Amino acid sequence: MHLHFSPSMRSITISSSSSGGNVNGGGDLMKIKVAPRHISYRTLFHTILILAFLLPFVFILTALVTLEGVNKCSSFDCLGRRLGPKLLGQADDSGRLVKDFVKILNQVNSDKVPDGLKLPESFSQLVSEMKNNKHSAKDFALILKAMMERSEREIRELKFSELMNKHFAASAIPKGIHCFSLRLTDEYSSNAHARKQLPSPELLPLLSDNSYYHFVLSTDNILAAAVVVTSAVQSSLKPEKIVFHVITDKKTYAGMHSWFALNPVSPAIIEVKSVHQFDWLTRENIPVLEAVENHYGIRNYYHGNHVSGSNLSDTTTPRKFASKLQARSPKYISLLNHLRIYLPE
Repeated sequence: MHLHFSPSMRSITISSSSSGGNVNGGGDLMKIKVAPRHISYRTLFHTILILAFLLPFVFILTALVTLEGVNKCSSFDCLGRRLGPKLLGQADDSGRLVKDFVKILNQVNSDKVPDGLKLPESFSQLVSEMKNNKHSAKDFALILKAMMERSEREIRELKFSELMNKHFAASAIPKGIHCFSLRLTDEYSSNAHARKQLPSPELLPLLSDNSYYHFVLSTDNILAAAVVVTSAVQSSLKPEKIVFHVITDKKTYAGMHSWFALNPVSPAIIEVKSVHQFDWLTRENIPVLEAVENHYGIRNYYHGNHVSGSNLSDTTTPRKFASKLQARSPKYISLLNHLRIYLPE
């Protein structure tokens, strides 16, 4: 058997010879012709259609990457390094850097900041220190943690200071009024006229006379009481029929008595009493009195030395601190705010 290839004719000839068969001495002959290879129009159309969809995306992606890194990446090799991870779905260097930094932060989160660590005062100082000292990434994370903790402490202290200032502004007594009360108290101890009986003995029966107009004024503010009484008497059609029962606390009683004794508001009748002068004011009759009598202990417990933070633990939040200050307000601990006087008809 013989094989004959003819590339120019695109054919293969197979011949075989036998020793006693063919009279002409020839052999069987088989000829195979290979059809020429052509690309169909359908395949070409599909190829062009796919390229028409892919090429615009490739162009846009290339343009974006080139514009983003035009100042840092101008060579095709650098462009390939930028395009490669995106096309292959891999993370770039910045992503790996973020993951490594997060891992370091997790490690530092459980570490304690060493005592005496010198911290920069600003971000620019931090950057300068990083350049000069060449700290490691862990050292940088530790310094960053210490700076954050310091900022949190400062913000916490500022919030406490703000709450204290608001509390003092709302409940404190101005210096002028405080000195005014002290001067009247001193006058009560040194001046006999300031200690005279209010009202005079001949007017005592009028304190329980139902034909008069009786008003009860419960306050520890001497100036406010003087203004209210004077205004009521001056604006009344029958000031001679007005009886004021002024009730104050033990601390302010001397000053309050001195003011109305030295400055009588005639023709009205003024009586000044202190809560400690009422026999019926006992713990059995008024349960809240027991809590009010412990106001000195409450003051030490809720106030203390807030400037140095001796009574403020790390778990004390500004909300809890504000509630403690609110509980120390005179609205809750002053007996005058809980006192109820029922006048007979």
